[in-house]
Amino acid sequence: MMAAPTPLITVDAATKTYKLRSRSLRRVNMTALDRISLVINRGETVGLVGESGSGKSTLGRAILHLTDLDSGKIVYNGNEIQSLSESEFRPYRRKLQMVFQNPLTSFNPMMTMESALLDSMRLVSELDLNTKRRRVLQLLDQVELSSRFATLYPYEMSGGQLQRAAIARALAPDPDFIFLDEPTAALDMSIRGQIINLLLRLQRETSVSFIFVSHDLRLIRYIADRVLVMYQGQLVESGDKAQIFDHPQHAYTQKLLSATFVGQAERAQARSRTET
Repeated sequence: MMAAPTPLITVDAATKTYKLRSRSLRRVNMTALDRISLVINRGETVGLVGESGSGKSTLGRAILHLTDLDSGKIVYNGNEIQSLSESEFRPYRRKLQMVFQNPLTSFNPMMTMESALLDSMRLVSELDLNTKRRRVLQLLDQVELSSRFATLYPYEMSGGQLQRAAIARALAPDPDFIFLDEPTAALDMSIRGQIINLLLRLQRETSVSFIFVSHDLRLIRYIADRVLVMYQGQLVESGDKAQIFDHPQHAYTQKLLSATFVGQAERAQARSRTET
């Protein structure tokens, strides 16, 4: 009998509402998260899909303690972290990381890659500076960048090279979880596949857990173990990727898939078998 997956992060009834001004200057409420509950297991990749404004980034920022919830709980490794102050959360920050959509704007233009990676290890108190510098070179090698990149500034690197460096930066403090917010959206198609395969290899090597956000359902189908579908702040459907892509239940999921060719052949085959 296979062992049950081990939960790493549990989100329980997470709710977040923003107060916005309408065109008439009246304040209106916008619900970004509407009692969202989910579990992320150790060493798995969860694909997160939904239209812009559905709450995906807010969910990621809440897990990383960058946004406070109005209500609900976030439990990491058995510890409730949502209610912690910033100083109380500080020991956990190194274990929960993020890779942003635009690699150029996510780096300090005044820092070399070595400085940026060393900065991401500032909470790793068990390593001295020399050990951290050796780790920088190991991380660059892990993401298939040579040691010469340690001395380069962001403007001296291509988008694909910068995104590899961003992944190295996220891995530097030895995290358990990385939220990947459209990490390939700004890259050429030829580079996207390289980054995806790199992430899969690194996950096999480190057992890190991912939430992978993307509008590209082909990427989600390739990389994800499970898929979550968000719509207007709600989690409307979840399941393994075969279930979501081949047998979608919610009307919004069906609409998402119908806009692409992803899964259409498989669903057509399934209907054909049913009819015969």
